[in-house]
Amino acid sequence: MVYSGDMSREAPNTSIRVAARLANAFALDLVKLGGFGRDVIDGLLMAAISQANVAQITRNADLQRRYATLDQPPPDELRRPVSISAIANSLRIPFETARRRITALIDAGVVRTAARGVIIPTSPLTSPFYRMGAEANYGLVRNLYFRLRGIGLLEDLPRPNGPAFDPADPPIRLVIRLSSDYLLRLAEPVSEHMGDLVTGLILMDMIHANTQHLTDADAGDPDGDWSPEGFVPDRMRRPVRAVLLSERLGIPQETVRRHLQRLVKADQCERKEDGYLAPARILARAPFVQYMLDNQSHLHRLYTGLADFGVLSEWEREILALRGAA
Repeated sequence: MVYSGDMSREAPNTSIRVAARLANAFALDLVKLGGFGRDVIDGLLMAAISQANVAQITRNADLQRRYATLDQPPPDELRRPVSISAIANSLRIPFETARRRITALIDAGVVRTAARGVIIPTSPLTSPFYRMGAEANYGLVRNLYFRLRGIGLLEDLPRPNGPAFDPADPPIRLVIRLSSDYLLRLAEPVSEHMGDLVTGLILMDMIHANTQHLTDADAGDPDGDWSPEGFVPDRMRRPVRAVLLSERLGIPQETVRRHLQRLVKADQCERKEDGYLAPARILARAPFVQYMLDNQSHLHRLYTGLADFGVLSEWEREILALRGAA
């Protein structure tokens, strides 16, 4: 079976599979951090609103650098409102669901209405709670970089060519903007293939729960193709119960159960005696494999952007310094 992908960045199937597993956990963590303690759907809504508000900054290298650190948030006058319908369309969720949830975020003081839509203003993005989550986001992006390097996925990245940043004042907001772009690119095919963002997120977290105990060396058959036999065998996967998925995602248990039933009926997962499992025969299907291949390109884009702004050069310097100290 042949799949399309960026062949100039071809990597072993084992590396792509592990990278997809790492990225799955990474994306879920980003959504949970970005939701101000709310559920994952609100987390994605807020990421989509925020990225739309600052789109002109992400397209301008000078503005990216000017508003890179925690102490330099973009002012409200640079934030462009986005309509609720545009957010609903971008995430492929019903307009009424988006309207109801964004209204609740407005009532909570996290989102503000504007002349042509909504914005996330500067004030909640400077709170101690936000700063703590932002620093955790930065740490996740950095940790994923070194784990991906460890499995040989980013060997073809261009060498860091930007000036290194001040390690005492890292570009946390810049990293959040680039990683949020990655997150939203990843969310689009989830909605497309599942037909429902909530169902897709539940499936993502199920797959994560099934495999989070595996090491980065657990990659399946190094000589295997994209058939089920090439994946980590099902005996190494651990089923997960609906109640745990509910707790992990912040979604009501009954909602989780309803979507799990939909997934079982669609043969997107299996119900076992001790929980739910996405086996290798399902993960080897064309949409899932294409998702993994596309994820490789999305990761490359994320870390190429970070290299361009000198982020990776500083991370590499820090690691070399630690090794020298040891």
